[in-house]
Amino acid sequence: MIRFSDFDLDPAALRICRDGTALDASPQTVEVLIFLIENRERTVGRSELLDRFWPRSGTGGDAALNTCIRRVRSMLGDDADTPRFIQTRPRAGYRFIGTIDADDPETGPTKLAPGIRRPITVGALSVLAIGGAVWAQGAIFPTQHRIAIEPVKGLCEYVLFPHFNAGLRESFIAEASHRLPANYSVAANGQQADLHARVSVRQTHQRTTVVVTLAEEGSDRVLWSGQFAAPTDMQDYVPLQGQLARSMATDLARAVSEAI
Repeated sequence: MIRFSDFDLDPAALRICRDGTALDASPQTVEVLIFLIENRERTVGRSELLDRFWPRSGTGGDAALNTCIRRVRSMLGDDADTPRFIQTRPRAGYRFIGTIDADDPETGPTKLAPGIRRPITVGALSVLAIGGAVWAQGAIFPTQHRIAIEPVKGLCEYVLFPHFNAGLRESFIAEASHRLPANYSVAANGQQADLHARVSVRQTHQRTTVVVTLAEEGSDRVLWSGQFAAPTDMQDYVPLQGQLARSMATDLARAVSEAI
């Protein structure tokens, strides 16, 4: 849970409350706010927001972004001229300037979203059934782990959305970074990793199915795999990316946390 001022923001449910009362806000409005909060140490450029949330909108993306920022400010009761939360940097972008509640360990600078902090002990892993995901027996992990999330592979003969796979990987990396236990981290580009998360996508006009497999470096032994599916929205695939990425990261974090 992210807490600031009199707001409680739940990234997993894409819900925001003020003084305990849920606010009427679209999922995308909340997602944009979450993204600004996650990157509050810097100004987020307009082009970055457009590429992430409105990649297929063309010239209409600027108007959509302006409308979304107005909705975020309205939701927070903020003022563009004297901002408390969303500051506009002319010709640059936007920055979240509110104060996150540092007393909550889940909303500190390195953990914005709810995560599972219980560490894994060294030992044999038992078979776990977690939302259709299965652990292999006998895997032994070191104390610290880096997971490399590999580029997403498309397994269809045709491509519905050219940038869907890249955006899904980006969202998965962001969600996993917030949800993994303290002794796990997502490997940056070029960093050595002892585990690899491989993602494949099958997509039709009706349904999008994603399979995630976690394997050991070197041996390629599969330790965990999970399948995730949701209806395909032909009008706006960005919410689908976020929905799938949250489910993927949540199950991955739960699996490594409970494998004791």
